[in-house]
Amino acid sequence: MVHYYFDFRDDDGLTVDDIGAEFSSVEKAKAEASRALAERAQDVLPGSAVRTLSIGVRNHIGPVLRVSLRFEVEPLSELA
Repeated sequence: MVHYYFDFRDDDGLTVDDIGAEFSSVEKAKAEASRALAERAQDVLPGSAVRTLSIGVRNHIGPVLRVSLRFEVEPLSELA
């Protein structure tokens, strides 16, 4: 098992994960980061017009991967 940390970043700044969690593979850590980002997006995206969210995954050596989401509402007429 490898210990991974999940650092959340959005337009408001960075939240560093000091606790982390153990996973048997980087694929399982990637799945957890994807799930966590989708969950966090439900809380922060309503009311936003443009927002970028990401979770950087790292282990004891350093960065492993990043899961990102860019959200944008683009009005297509003056009625929007």
